[in-house]
Amino acid sequence: MTPAALHALLPQGVGAALRRVEAPAPPLWAGETKAVARAIPARQQEFAAGRAAARDALQQAGLAPCSLPIGPDRAPIWPEGAVGSISHAGGWAAAVAARSDVWAGIGLDLEIVAPMPGDMAALVRAQGDDDGGLLPPALTATLVFSLKEAAFKAQFPLTGLWLEPRDVPLTLTPDRFHLQVGGVALSGRWARAGAMFVSVLLVGAEQGRQLGRLGVDVMARQGAGAGGEAHLA
Repeated sequence: MTPAALHALLPQGVGAALRRVEAPAPPLWAGETKAVARAIPARQQEFAAGRAAARDALQQAGLAPCSLPIGPDRAPIWPEGAVGSISHAGGWAAAVAARSDVWAGIGLDLEIVAPMPGDMAALVRAQGDDDGGLLPPALTATLVFSLKEAAFKAQFPLTGLWLEPRDVPLTLTPDRFHLQVGGVALSGRWARAGAMFVSVLLVGAEQGRQLGRLGVDVMARQGAGAGGEAHLA
């Protein structure tokens, strides 16, 4: 895993940074320490590496580094004017960040390249998934999980929808993936970087507006007692 592998998946203007979790990280900023005050040391180290990577990514995107506390959903609270995403796996912490006047959302996921047990794979794969036979089935399940996790992170701040992987079929090509959330078409990029799968999805401004309306529609149905279920594909 290298910074170049991460940057290769991103358009110009999007910041990206990578840090080893085991390496000493700068101290956490005010508002961040509470999130891991009771966590084990390994989790505290992982959290600190992720926040340090996120501040690096913000600076690369031309934005000021700042404190990134966690919200009620445990996701980072990004500053006004920014969107971003953090992921940890295999001893790495990675982050991406961009200006919110250019991109409405961004999702990043790292996963170790390893087979996924069959019972777990059944929870990840949707009936309509088209993986193109690019990888052995057990590895494909791991990759598909990573792709859908990146998509979830990108859309959730806009819609508030908790998507189940089985509800979101996708199409996979050698370096890209495509899916729909509530009829809104989204596309991302992926790569195998050494022992890691890296998945990134960026939401454009118009897509963001469409996803925002989807979230409002779902909340309206919930308020009307209609069950709140969304047609995700």
